[in-house]
Amino acid sequence: MSEQYLSAFAVDGDALLRTVGSGEESFVRAALDRIAPLAAADRLRRATDPAEVEPALREIVHGRLHPARPGGYGWLLELLLPGAGDTLGAAILPGRGWHELADTFRAWGLPALAGLWARPWPWPRAEVSDSDPWPFPCFAADHELDRVHGELAGFDTDRIHQEPELLPGGDEDAAEEVEWLVGELLPEWTAGARERGRGLLILRDGGK
Repeated sequence: MSEQYLSAFAVDGDALLRTVGSGEESFVRAALDRIAPLAAADRLRRATDPAEVEPALREIVHGRLHPARPGGYGWLLELLLPGAGDTLGAAILPGRGWHELADTFRAWGLPALAGLWARPWPWPRAEVSDSDPWPFPCFAADHELDRVHGELAGFDTDRIHQEPELLPGGDEDAAEEVEWLVGELLPEWTAGARERGRGLLILRDGGK
């Protein structure tokens, strides 16, 4: 069975973007040193080979992001985010179609949440223009999280079971996972980022 892997982080988005073109060798060394312990803890799916990771990191710090790099740069975030902010949690959702939730959230009148789910991490657009990266790093800045919080707090989760046609793939069996995501995980992660005065970045990987 396909699965969707979610990892949530509270991050200062502006600070992370400033690493692009920073020239900081310490950024490269710290990221490389993070590979072994994160891999040992089974927290890395892609950024596991130092020989592959180091050239991509140097492209970031030298401000030479290349739009034709295979896989772009989003695959590095699983390695970078633990050093750029606080880890808020992780979850596994079974099956496919979870990217479709942006449309579901809009249908439920949750535009801020839909924006979070559909908005990729903003690598500098002049350099990297992939609007559908994979893994998908969805992001809401700190000033956007009040709206996300308000929508989640006011949402009646009974709608999840009443409108199964809106669930990923139109699959009623996904209702419990969607309720867990919307009723528990997203409120918890949003609250964690707001308490820290940071943005929320959720890295989605696995079955698209």
